Amino acid sequence: MKKVIPSLLLFFIISGICFAEPKLESYLINDLELKRLLLEYQKANLAAKKNDVDNGVAIELSSGTARFQFNDGGTNSSVTPTVTISVPKASNLSLKASSTLKFTDEENNSSDTSVNLGIDIISSTHLNQKINQIKAARAILEAKRAFQNRALEAEKEFYSEMKNLFENKSTIISKQKDLYEDSISFDEVKAKGYSQSSSKYRQAYMKVLSDKHEIDTVAHTFEHNCAVFAAKCGIVFESNEIPEDFLPADIADFNAIDILSFEKKNYAKIEKAVYAHELAELQRKAEKDFTLSVNSGYTMKNSNTSFTTDKTSNGYTTSSSTQKSDTVDIGLNATWQGLSIGTGVNIPLYSDSNPVYSVSASIKPNVFRNKKITKQTNELTAEQEMLSIQAAEEDYNTAIVDKQTELQSIEWAKETNLETFDMWSNLEKDEKRWFDEGIVKESEYLNAFANRELYRIKLLINKIDLIIYNNSTKLLFCRDEEFK
Repeated sequence: MKKVIPSLLLFFIISGICFAEPKLESYLINDLELKRLLLEYQKANLAAKKNDVDNGVAIELSSGTARFQFNDGGTNSSVTPTVTISVPKASNLSLKASSTLKFTDEENNSSDTSVNLGIDIISSTHLNQKINQIKAARAILEAKRAFQNRALEAEKEFYSEMKNLFENKSTIISKQKDLYEDSISFDEVKAKGYSQSSSKYRQAYMKVLSDKHEIDTVAHTFEHNCAVFAAKCGIVFESNEIPEDFLPADIADFNAIDILSFEKKNYAKIEKAVYAHELAELQRKAEKDFTLSVNSGYTMKNSNTSFTTDKTSNGYTTSSSTQKSDTVDIGLNATWQGLSIGTGVNIPLYSDSNPVYSVSASIKPNVFRNKKITKQTNELTAEQEMLSIQAAEEDYNTAIVDKQTELQSIEWAKETNLETFDMWSNLEKDEKRWFDEGIVKESEYLNAFANRELYRIKLLINKIDLIIYNNSTKLLFCRDEEFK
């Protein structure tokens, strides 16, 4: 401010129609965090699709290792191609087919051609698949919630910055009123004939200078904050100057949200703690002490069942040959903590060969030792999870009291400010009429006008406080129904 404005124009600076009013929609569009969270949501959807692919039907084709041998008698080669089809989510159901193919200069043949079907009878496979699906769905849900909550956070930031600008305007009005009153006093001092070197003159003059400096400081802060806010809203002005009437003249009214209108189970901290406990319980349940799986199949020309046949003539053996029998294969694998046992049998067909039995066993003593420790650890972890749920419930009870008290304060401030605003509005009208009639001084009318403006701004700030309260209350809860 370069000079004192001794008229109503002093207060017209903070009123009028805004030609570039900031909009919430523009603020959200320019919010980079909101854009980032949208990308995170899209990534979570892709991760869920990948999980479905990984747990769906899987097919693997393998040529096996080809072997070649070159010698004077010719060339020998062999290869074992394999085809495997598995369905993890169907109890690890798998179908495997393989065959060993041999090629020589004289003949080509195959052996150990088999088809094998395996499945888990008792295992954690199904639960682990379920856990993976739950995690994938949860990742999508949390990505949605993060995006949803960021929108509310950004809206809070929008109105918080606007509130700060209104408070800047309120300070400017107060400082300008002080300047005007001190300028009137200074004029009275000069009218009384005090010299410029007198203490009375200098004190009055210093008050005016001090007021001007304070106005310039607050006005500079206001202009800077307006410029930052405008940039966040994507507003570009025709000139570098921020218009004096940048902020809206009014703000829409909203109904207050009652925190008790939300279900307790949807309190974000409770919902998160309950989910963590339920998922952990499922993971602990998936840690089975005993597992059992079986497999069965059919092998043509099983090399494990070689037998010799003799060709006779007139009671004499003229030649013999080694043959291989087809077999029916059955296998069983079981584990109990650190003990693993595998058994199998190949039953020959079309020959007098005896079945071929196989057995394997292994033991890991440390698994038995750690089992008790793991059980105790799981019990302690479960207790911690229950404590987390209790802490979340206590936090919920505290939030109820805090939010109800906050709402009461906002409503009380609204009622008080409205009463005071009405009082100053009526007084301003009377003062204006009396001033026009020459009954009161201009300073008395301007004082009433300024106070009316101050409380008008307080009412706008009160509306903003209610919007911020509503958003803060919503952020305390999961509101999944909003994006169904």
